[in-house]
Amino acid sequence: MKRRVSVVLLLLASASLAFASSYVGGSLSVMNDTYNEGNYKVVFNQVAVSLEGASYVYASGRFGFAYQFGFGSSTPTFETSILSLEGDPTSVLTGSLMGTVKHIVNRDLSLETALGYGYTQSSYEDSSSESTSRISKIEAKIGALYELNNELALLGGVRFSIPFSVTRTTKSGSSTTTETVSLESGSGFGTYFGLAFQY
Repeated sequence: MKRRVSVVLLLLASASLAFASSYVGGSLSVMNDTYNEGNYKVVFNQVAVSLEGASYVYASGRFGFAYQFGFGSSTPTFETSILSLEGDPTSVLTGSLMGTVKHIVNRDLSLETALGYGYTQSSYEDSSSESTSRISKIEAKIGALYELNNELALLGGVRFSIPFSVTRTTKSGSSTTTETVSLESGSGFGTYFGLAFQY
């Protein structure tokens, strides 16, 4: 996993060098991923620290790509019509790669809208087993970029998503099973805020 992450980050950094207007930085995000399966709902409440960036074709260009990759903590909740059970906090992995459009408001402020692929991986466990859910989703972002100077900028915004595929791997003792969840519906929402270096 670490090797794959390193390769992805290296490719993103290399691609950014070919673009004339880019930023990369860190962000803190609070997110929520939900999906319905059968007669219950699974909710992952997340807090994550992320690498956040975007690259545009020209210095004054409007079109480019945005990316985000983060680690954090997730608290799973299982809800039925009768009760709600909250699990212990576990680790979470998030990521996204989207096409983006920049709207320049004035010299210091720009707005960004983006659409593309998002991913969340989160685990939960009980007394006898551990399960990991991998959620693939269509993700959209609406954000703002405020330039503090030529090199630094504040960034923040909101993310929305709709899952289209969920797989779950369950480990119990020495056995491991992987299944595709019969996804009925779902949604995701999150906010983020951070600081970025422009180059």
